[in-house]
Amino acid sequence: MSWMLDAGKIGLTALIIFAVVQVSERNTLLAAVLASIPIVSVLAMMWMNHEGQSATEIAGFAKDIVWFVIPSLLLFIVMPFLIERGWEFYPALGAGLVTTVLGYFLMVQFMEKYGLAA
Repeated sequence: MSWMLDAGKIGLTALIIFAVVQVSERNTLLAAVLASIPIVSVLAMMWMNHEGQSATEIAGFAKDIVWFVIPSLLLFIVMPFLIERGWEFYPALGAGLVTTVLGYFLMVQFMEKYGLAA
């Protein structure tokens, strides 16, 4: 039964990504709204609850997500900035991803230094 639940999680995740891509072909603003909804986080918290994790653990998870939203924004700042300056899509995406990973690393250091991790 566990493998069926896992397969359902994978299928639902793939369906969400597929839906956003399909909507983006018609309306990029609506696709951006759909993509910006923290669907993955909400589903993860629902699955955590379903699998018996405590509300306190889920709340800690949610708090940690807040801190990681900040470096994740780097991708959406750096990539369009570079594209607008003539970079091709994949190099700009790569630079945005590298910047984001560095941002995550720095955020982890910051959180550990100030005891902010749940």
